[in-house]
Amino acid sequence: MSYYRKMFFAFAGVALIYTLLLETIFVSLYWIPSKRQFSESLDQVARQASEFTDIRLRTPQEMGLMVELSEYTPRYLSGSLDSYERLKFVKFINLMSGIAPTLKTGMAITRFDDDFVIMNNSVSNLDFFRNAFHLPEDTLNRTIQQLTENPNETMQILHVQDGAGQSMVVLAYCQWVGQAQPLYIFNTFDVQQFFHMNALTKGTLAVYYDNRLVAAAGRLDMEQVNKLLERGTNYADMEIRHASSSVPGFRYVYLVEPQQILTPTLLWMVGAGLAALATSIGITVLITKRMYKPIRGVLQTTGQITTKDEIAHIRNTIVNLHTDVEEMSQALIRNKVSLENNALHDLLIGVIAPEQTEETLAPFPQLKVAGPFSIVVLKYTETAPFTSSFSHGVIHDVKQKLTQFLNQQLAANPFLRIMDMNYETQVVIFQGYWPEGMTEVLRNMIIGAETEDGPNISAFIPPPCERLVDIPYIYRQGMKMADASEYLGTNSKVIHWEEADTSLKDTVYYPLHVEQNLINSIIHGKTAIWQSAINEIIDTNVHERSANMSSLAVMFEATVNRLMDGSGVADPDSLPGQACTMDIHFRSCRTYEELRQQALQLFGALASWFAVEQEKSNNGLATKMLAYVHEHYMREITLFDLADYLNLSRNYVSTLFKSATGRNFKDYISEYRHSKACRLILENPDMKIKEVAELVGCNTWALSRLFMRYSGIGPNDYRKLANPGEDSDKE
Repeated sequence: MSYYRKMFFAFAGVALIYTLLLETIFVSLYWIPSKRQFSESLDQVARQASEFTDIRLRTPQEMGLMVELSEYTPRYLSGSLDSYERLKFVKFINLMSGIAPTLKTGMAITRFDDDFVIMNNSVSNLDFFRNAFHLPEDTLNRTIQQLTENPNETMQILHVQDGAGQSMVVLAYCQWVGQAQPLYIFNTFDVQQFFHMNALTKGTLAVYYDNRLVAAAGRLDMEQVNKLLERGTNYADMEIRHASSSVPGFRYVYLVEPQQILTPTLLWMVGAGLAALATSIGITVLITKRMYKPIRGVLQTTGQITTKDEIAHIRNTIVNLHTDVEEMSQALIRNKVSLENNALHDLLIGVIAPEQTEETLAPFPQLKVAGPFSIVVLKYTETAPFTSSFSHGVIHDVKQKLTQFLNQQLAANPFLRIMDMNYETQVVIFQGYWPEGMTEVLRNMIIGAETEDGPNISAFIPPPCERLVDIPYIYRQGMKMADASEYLGTNSKVIHWEEADTSLKDTVYYPLHVEQNLINSIIHGKTAIWQSAINEIIDTNVHERSANMSSLAVMFEATVNRLMDGSGVADPDSLPGQACTMDIHFRSCRTYEELRQQALQLFGALASWFAVEQEKSNNGLATKMLAYVHEHYMREITLFDLADYLNLSRNYVSTLFKSATGRNFKDYISEYRHSKACRLILENPDMKIKEVAELVGCNTWALSRLFMRYSGIGPNDYRKLANPGEDSDKE
C-alpha cells in the first residue's frame, strides 16, 4: 500500500495547501481592514477622551496665571490688603471664574493660613469651603502639606463624594507667585464633566501623574486598574493607547478590550473553508483509489513488491541502518579512547587520589596490564619569534610527525599510549623497560622531526615503575628532569634518568620558575601557592637530592633579598612578628623540617608586609584622587583625566574611587559642584547664575539639573529661599 499512501498524501497535501492558501487570503482580506479600522477608532477615541480631560487639568494652571497677573495677589499673600482692595480682589476672582474655558461646579482660591476662601459665588472660611467642596478636613490638610513640602508637585487630584453619594473630582493646585506663601486653587467637577463619558462607553481612560495612577473612568475604575498592575500583567490582553498631556507630569492611558477574533463573519468563512477541505479530501480518495487499482493488480499477480517500490525502500532502510550502526560503533570506540586518555591524563597530573586510582581505571580493561612501565617526557620549546598562531601550527605539525615515528618504532609493544599534556609537553607510555639502543633511535627520530624554524625538542626518560598506578610519580620525576635540564651541562636531545641522577644528585633543587612563582604569589597575597612552592622545594631536596642543606638556605636567603630589594624593606627585623636575623632563620637550621618552618614564617611575614603596603598605597591614591577633583572641578574633567593623572588604568581608578568614597566618579563630582554652587549663591547673592555655573565647571542647563536633583528646586528658586528680601531673578 506504499504507492497508495504516497498518492493519497500527495493529492491530499495539494488540496490542503490550496484550501489553506485560499482560506488565508479570504481571512486576510477581511481581518486586516477590520483590524486597521478598529485601531483607528481606538486612536480617535483615546485622543478625544484625553483632550477632553486635559482641558480640565489646564483650568487651575490658567486660573493661576490669571491670578498672578492681578496687582492685588502679592498684597493678598503678604496680608496687606485693606477691605476695599480685598473686595476688588474678590470681584476679580469671580470675574475670572466666569470666563474660565471649562464647565465646572465650583472654584475656590485660598491662602489657607488665614481662614479666608474666595469661591466663584461667595466668600467664606475654610469650614464652609470644605463643606461646599465635600473635602474632609484631614484630606485637605494632607493635600496642602504635600503641595507645600514638594515644590515640584504642583497639582493633586482628589476623589470625593457629594451629599447624594455622587463621585466628584477636585483639582488642588499650588501657585507660587514670587512670595514665600503660595496660593491654592481648587476646582471641582463631577465625573461627567471631568471625563468624556460618551467616548468611554467601551474603554477606560487612566490618568497618571509622575507614573502614579491618580484617576480613571469608563469600563474600569481605579481599583480595577490597580488590580491589573498588582498582578504584574502590565495590561496584558488589553489594547493600549498612550497620550501625552500639556500639564507637566501628567499622561493618559486608554485601555479597551481587544477586538474579538471569532466574529460571526470570520466563523462563517472558517466553516466554509473546512467544508471545502472535506470535499477536496473526499474527491482525493476517489481519484487515488482509481489510480492505484492497476498497481494493486500487478502486486497481487507477482506476489511481491517491485524493486522500485517497497523492496527498494526496505533495502535502502537496512543499508542505512547498517551504516548508522557502524558509525555509532566507531563513535563509541572513539569516545571510550577519549575517556581512557582523560583518565590517564588525570592520573599523571595527580587529580586522582591514590586510593581512588583502582576505581577510576576499572571501566577501562585495556589499562589492566602487568608492568613494568616506562615513560618518555617530550618537551617542545619555541626557538623563533613567530606569531602565536604560526608557532602553534608548527609545533602541532612536529608533534604529528614525531608521533608517527614513535608508533612505527613501538608498534610491537602490547601497550602504547602517546598523550598531549599541554601545549609544550607530550608523554609516551609503554609496557616494558627502556630497550637498549632505543636512546640513539629516539635521538635520531627527534633530529629528523625538528625543522629549521621549528621548536627545540628534548626527551627525558625517568626510571620505570612496576605498576600503572605508580606512573604519576615517575611522570613528576620526568618533569623535574626537564626543569633541571639547564643545570645538567649537556646538549643531548635524550637524557636518561641515570645520567640526570648522577649529574643532579649533589645539586640543590631550586628551579627558576618555582622561585618566580614563589615571589609572585607572596607579592600578590596567594598564600596557598607560595606555601605549596616551599613544600615542593623542601620535599624534593629531602627525597631526591643529597646536597648540603646550607646551600638551600643560601638560595632562600637570596630570594628574600630579592623581595626586600624590590619592596624597600631594609631589614627583616622590621617585618611583622620578626625578632631575629636572617642567619638565624635559614643558615642555622639543623634539619630540613626546621628550615621549612622558618621559611614559612619569614615568607609569611613578607606576605603580610606586602598586604599592608598595598592598603597604604590604595589610601594614598584615594587622597590624590580627591585632591585632584577638588582642585580641577571648575573645568570639564572625566575619569579618563583622573586615570591619566595617576598613570593607572581607568577600571582600576574607577574601582578604587568608589571604594574610597562610596560613590562613583560622576555622582561625586556632581554633588561636589552642587555644594560649591550653593556656597557661591549664599555668599554672593548678586552673582548671576551663568557666572556661578562657569565657576563650578558646567553650563546653566547642567547647573539647573544639579539643583533639581539635589535640592529639588532650580538655582533661582534656591537664591530666593536663601535671600527672601533680594531681587534674585538673575540669569
